Amino acid sequence: MGVMAGSFSNKEVAQILREVAAAYEVKGNSYFQARAYHAAAEVIEQAGTLIKDLWEQGKLQELPGIGGNISQHLDELFRTGKVKHFTQVKKGLPPGMFPLLQIPGLGPKSAYKLAKALNVKSVNDLKKACQQNRVARLEGFGKTSQEKILHSLKSFLTKTPARMLLPVADYTAQKIISFLAPLPSIIRVDPLGSLRRMASTIGDIDLAVASSNPAQIIDKFLKFPDTQEIINQGKVEASLRLSNGTRVDLRVQDAAGYGALLQHYTGSKRHNIHLRELARTKNLSLSEYGIRKGGKRGRLIKFATEEEFYSYLGLDWIPPELREDTGEIEAAQEKKLPQLVKTSDIKGDLHVHCNFDLEESHDAGQSSIEEIAQKGIELGYHYIAIGNHSPSVSRHNQDQIRHLILAKQKEINRVQKKFPQIKLLNMIEVDVLANKTLALDDNNLKLLDIAIAGVHSSLNQPKEQMTERVLAALNNPYIHGLAHPTGRLLNQRKGYELNWDKVFTACIKGDKFLEINSFYNRLDLPDMLIKQAIKAGVKLAINTDAHEINSLNLIKYGVATARRGWAEKKNIINTKNTFP
Repeated sequence: MGVMAGSFSNKEVAQILREVAAAYEVKGNSYFQARAYHAAAEVIEQAGTLIKDLWEQGKLQELPGIGGNISQHLDELFRTGKVKHFTQVKKGLPPGMFPLLQIPGLGPKSAYKLAKALNVKSVNDLKKACQQNRVARLEGFGKTSQEKILHSLKSFLTKTPARMLLPVADYTAQKIISFLAPLPSIIRVDPLGSLRRMASTIGDIDLAVASSNPAQIIDKFLKFPDTQEIINQGKVEASLRLSNGTRVDLRVQDAAGYGALLQHYTGSKRHNIHLRELARTKNLSLSEYGIRKGGKRGRLIKFATEEEFYSYLGLDWIPPELREDTGEIEAAQEKKLPQLVKTSDIKGDLHVHCNFDLEESHDAGQSSIEEIAQKGIELGYHYIAIGNHSPSVSRHNQDQIRHLILAKQKEINRVQKKFPQIKLLNMIEVDVLANKTLALDDNNLKLLDIAIAGVHSSLNQPKEQMTERVLAALNNPYIHGLAHPTGRLLNQRKGYELNWDKVFTACIKGDKFLEINSFYNRLDLPDMLIKQAIKAGVKLAINTDAHEINSLNLIKYGVATARRGWAEKKNIINTKNTFP
């Protein structure tokens, strides 16, 4: 793939594993090995933290589906840039089959046959072969198969290039739900899949509707104004493509069986596989229609709610955000599921940027102190940060910075008298400079109600150097916590690398918090690191990093990310009525 050893992204690792799974399928060596590689690929692609970080920490096998063999192979991949076993498994197969695996609906055996018989080496080669009618003449395919492949190619070549960010997918889904809502036959509408599980990025949008009139629902759905193309239309299912390339699938189920459908299509795949294994021990068979006693031919029992569905299996209801097969089924069996934090638990936002002119280094806020105070009151907050980035150190000395902070405090005091029902906190997100120093000295840090360290420059420093840089900030007695701790920007950059054990230790020793940043393209800490931080005993804060007041509404996505990390109210410091 032309990637240097050790520099693989999660997506690239997932693609490598899918190719190995496809090779196993084509060669017919082992169905179970193929399934294991497919499962591992899905887990890695959806993982909320870098697989390379877990490898460096010796924690690869903490991911569900990453067993000893795959873990050893990934170790070789990260050390050398290739895996001898993978090369051996793929030996003798046409290289051109592997790019074809990206095409929806085209399985490994079909990809193999097309690549071998037609000498197809790329997606565009396959498109040309279809246009030249060569696929239709190939034994085992025919004209109908060729038309299906062309349709899939069209979808693939015009698809959205990157997975949607969670808030974008949620917004799109809610628009469709609002469009359907006036129909009198609708009892309930829910997102499905990774969107209902509130993963940080989303592929397609899936929706479920409880109704006794599926024809009415589907007819209305296919008239959604932003529709570019109707992909298919059935009696209880339909699919369309929006003008931005997003595919939306809708399924309708009667209310009596809606709980089973909701559970089944929420996933994740690993969660559902584990549930099926549990069901088999009870001589039960699970599907989107319900549960059959005595296997697949037994009597079907319908479930109107997920709570009834899980209860029948002897489990407490499992919140969708936890359904990743990371111990939630065992916890549900033992009645030890966490009481997950809720948006209503949040009593204040500790990271908000205002437009007071602090002559800051970058990215000033757009909303006034008064506007932020009013929005905080609207949200029911007890306190809210009135924040800025630190003033530019290239244009100011520390005495000048002091005067700016005091001027800002004077304005906060004026607004505070106007809004006594909410506590306004003078906050600065303090740049951690490349040389490990802070943009504010201790005398200036003392003036603040809250100081949060943030890394914004020299993001490509080596792991150990970056770790020492972050530790220097956390060891300062006047720093309260660390903003957007990995520095990632979803679909843009993977962020910097840190030694998390050292970071956790420093947080505990100094009583610092790590931020769960709710901003739409951050959602940082990632869920897996949240879970590790909680296990280590680190305090967390869910903030928005809002630069204008409407972004304060993004808090729900930070809460969702915290819930995916098994966070409870007690783990989040800004669920308390006062700060500090």
